[in-house]
Amino acid sequence: MITVEELGTVPLLGGVAADELARLAQVSGDVRLAAGDYAVHEGGERALFVVLAGRIEVTKVIDGIARTIGQRVPGQIFGEVPITFGMPFQGGYRATEATRVMHIAARDFHALAAAHPEVLTRVATLASERIGGLRGIATAPPRARAVMLGQRWDDTVRELRNFLSRNQISYDWVLPDDADRAARWPGTAGPGQRAARSASSGSTQS
Repeated sequence: MITVEELGTVPLLGGVAADELARLAQVSGDVRLAAGDYAVHEGGERALFVVLAGRIEVTKVIDGIARTIGQRVPGQIFGEVPITFGMPFQGGYRATEATRVMHIAARDFHALAAAHPEVLTRVATLASERIGGLRGIATAPPRARAVMLGQRWDDTVRELRNFLSRNQISYDWVLPDDADRAARWPGTAGPGQRAARSASSGSTQS
């Protein structure tokens, strides 16, 4: 059960009257998470969350891999971008230990914001800062995780390209007669002039 005393320590809710906090505690979800559980996945519907205990890490799928891009600790919120801009969650929020979060539905947040405009201002300000960081991640040029050498007409190359694209793995495709082949593919080609190399591990497959 969420208490008024717990909510009184949350900076976002500073200045909100005790009776309003009590109403918010009644209508909001008290969510308990084990390590590895997600409070919300990337693409989830908008809502606002407050971390009451434990720790949440922010994850985002980049180049087919879920990467940690931030964290939230007790007293902090997440969901400010979806609730402000009316969009799905741009990242996932996963507990790294036993964690407790408060789930505020969009309608309940807007009811609170109508009575306390300063709450809306705080959330909107934080959302503007957060979305700037998300845009930076989205617009950063991806680094190829694999390099592929092969002819355009090769069926194996086509299958490999389909596999990489399906799994959202970025790759650089080098043709055997490319002028800059030596710089982009420093190794030797496999049978039939086709091969793929992991950019991170340096392993080669024919």
